[in-house]
Amino acid sequence: MRFLFLISILLLTCRTAAVGQDPFSMGMLDSLKNALQTRKMTHKQIVEINASIGIHHNMLGQYDSARMYLNRTLSLPGGREWQSGRAIVNLANSYGFQGRYADALKLYLEALEVSEELVKRRKNVIEASINIVRTMANMSEIHYLTGNHLQAMHYAERARDMEAGQPSYITPQYLYIIASVHLYEGRWEEAEEAMRRMRDIALNHPNPGNNSGMYMYIAYGFEGMARVALARGDHPLALGHATEAMNYAERHGDLMTIAKMLATMSDIHLARGDHEQSGLYARRVLETYPDYTKLNPGVLFNLASTSLQEKSEPALDYLRLYSERMKENADRQFRETMAGMEVVYETEKKETRIAMLEQQKVLYIAISMVGLLLAVFIWFFLLQKIKNERREKQLAATNAVLEWEKKERKRFASDLHDGINGMLAAIKLELSTVSNLQSIRDRLDECIEAIRAMSRSKMPNTLQRYGIKSSLEDYCRLFPNIDFHFYGVDKRMNEMSELTIYYCAYELITNALRHSGAKNINVQLVQNGTSVSLTVQDDGCGFDEQNVEEGSGLKSIRDRIASLNGKIDVSTSPGKGTETNIELSIKNA
Repeated sequence: MRFLFLISILLLTCRTAAVGQDPFSMGMLDSLKNALQTRKMTHKQIVEINASIGIHHNMLGQYDSARMYLNRTLSLPGGREWQSGRAIVNLANSYGFQGRYADALKLYLEALEVSEELVKRRKNVIEASINIVRTMANMSEIHYLTGNHLQAMHYAERARDMEAGQPSYITPQYLYIIASVHLYEGRWEEAEEAMRRMRDIALNHPNPGNNSGMYMYIAYGFEGMARVALARGDHPLALGHATEAMNYAERHGDLMTIAKMLATMSDIHLARGDHEQSGLYARRVLETYPDYTKLNPGVLFNLASTSLQEKSEPALDYLRLYSERMKENADRQFRETMAGMEVVYETEKKETRIAMLEQQKVLYIAISMVGLLLAVFIWFFLLQKIKNERREKQLAATNAVLEWEKKERKRFASDLHDGINGMLAAIKLELSTVSNLQSIRDRLDECIEAIRAMSRSKMPNTLQRYGIKSSLEDYCRLFPNIDFHFYGVDKRMNEMSELTIYYCAYELITNALRHSGAKNINVQLVQNGTSVSLTVQDDGCGFDEQNVEEGSGLKSIRDRIASLNGKIDVSTSPGKGTETNIELSIKNA
């Protein structure tokens, strides 16, 4: 579904012409290139024409040619500032159209810098502000495509705040992101409100027929409200919204948009138990846009359900193809996530550096004005020295405890595995000769498996043999509601770092399972040659950090991390779940 979102939204909102041999764009290209070669022009005109040629190549789907002219524009004096960074945005679009999200995000960040600098200098403020909103809307889509819903919502809401309640042709674009995130996460009221607002803004456009995106947004607004009604079990309302969505999709004329609306109609009829109508709409999807099943495999599932109901032969074929499409989508989603991850981290680091530079600027001004800060610095130095001495003592004590704990856990695990487990296995073997004691053997099997599981939880063999990634992956696999993700380079760390990360993950997961009431828990491990970070996030009850005292488990985690000079950050609030992030500097084993 995410790839469908890119095609249906990103292309239609960033381009004004359909990809193909558009006569107007082709004619404009010929005229612009001829003028560039035959006429004497000012430097400003050269910048303008090169940028325009690049934009028209983008409209025609000729991305390599577009990038050649747009890069030439940016290399010219004043090219980066052309129309408040519009050339950079179009260069980013050319990468986004081809699924090169990391490259697109880097350029969108550059475009933001240019536009924001122009606003600070009070130069082309209106044009630069529009470009900021446009860029943030595009960035929110890229983050949504790569599965980073938090950043997607962040940039979509920033775009909304920039417009300050004054809708423009960009407004439906970021509203669709906001609605999609709410819909994806099951917040029906918020999703419905955003979809309805997007639809109304598109409906109230002065002339939606002249803007290819408006009819599409109207259709998507009705379709989104149909999805919400379907989730609530209100099938008549869902059918009404879906029918309106179909009408506007057909007026828009884009075959993929029409196929999406047909798929929604199929889903609604399947939920109503009307397999005949569900199959009818699903077949229309294949007739309208055959490749749609690559984007939404659910159509194949609907066809399989219909075939099973009708007892026809293609059911197995549909199910097999459905399974293949789901695997392809999972692989594509993984590649998209990996492609955007590096830039996501770089984006956050860059924003942090900017904030730090602003703080330093204020600090330097204060230092120049207040000579007494020298005395404050001396006082701070002495205080810090005292704190460091106390901390060294604490770290020494903590390391001693960790070493003792490690040895005890290892001894306990060995005793369980080699001693008790062996004894029970021997008893089972002796009892196997008695035929009427099957129930005793079964109970002994359960006992042995329980001891093995307990042994693994205390000191997993995979931690000693293969390292932290395999150990955490095996542990998380024991629970159906825990998802484990690993990014980076899987290399062994020093033993203390691996033990600390494992014990912290074990404690955080245990807390989430026992106390938060979480339905879903996400565990993420990111590792490179010099650092490792662990994130454990749940959708449980959360807690008020100001009014709830930390338990011994979280205090123990803080002590472990402090012993390795690491960092820990806990983000939570009542009803919003809990996210804990741990970062350590490491040395490879």
